[in-house]
Amino acid sequence: MAKSLRLPAEDRILLFLLNFGSLEGVYETDSGVTQKGIALNVRVQRKHISRYLDRLVADGIAEENMRHVKGARQKMNCYSLTGQGLKRARDIEATISAKTVRVRIGGEVRQMRVSDIDGATSAHLRLSDIVCAALESDGILDMGVLETIEESNRRMMDERTHKTDVYRQALAVAWRSGILTSSEKHLIDALKTHLGITDSEHEAMEAHVISCIEHPNVTQADIYDEVLNLLGGKPTAREERILELLKSKLAGD
Repeated sequence: MAKSLRLPAEDRILLFLLNFGSLEGVYETDSGVTQKGIALNVRVQRKHISRYLDRLVADGIAEENMRHVKGARQKMNCYSLTGQGLKRARDIEATISAKTVRVRIGGEVRQMRVSDIDGATSAHLRLSDIVCAALESDGILDMGVLETIEESNRRMMDERTHKTDVYRQALAVAWRSGILTSSEKHLIDALKTHLGITDSEHEAMEAHVISCIEHPNVTQADIYDEVLNLLGGKPTAREERILELLKSKLAGD
């Protein structure tokens, strides 16, 4: 059954990072090896992912380095497996690949080796994708769902990137005078919570924004429109208050 593929979070992280190998000597890497990318791809909440990664690094199984990331404006913390981590991840890979699971194809349920599933789909499936699909299954993997994983992962990353861009732009407006007022800080804190921006993301973006204060490249109207569009549909009462704070701030500047 698909339940036999369910792995602890740390093992899912190792299996996912195995897709990227060593980052030694790599100048620019994929966003998948950042905390954000790992959390999305192994189905771990962002607020918990750093704890797992810190433990893997402390145990010598993974390593953390600042690297250039495709599409990012500044270097970010990236993670890769050490020699010890690669060995452990390959052991997990071998164990999972050899398992036999039930897969629903159309109206029929078949027994399939996990190692054969990727070849039976029209999309490219990583072993870590199949394991994550098992987390969300009812005990039987659905081929229709598996076929959409690649596109679903891309959409999730795009959505997260958009939210990060909106937050970065809001920081640029708030900091353009070189001083963050109490009302601006209140607005930023509210937006940070709403968009799910982590403390480490905030610190990295804020440092970058402050270094570029003399070269603002966004307008106040752009920020308001982006935030409004991002909320989508009718805003909640809390979102209305955030919008009012933003509107008041922009109108007063």
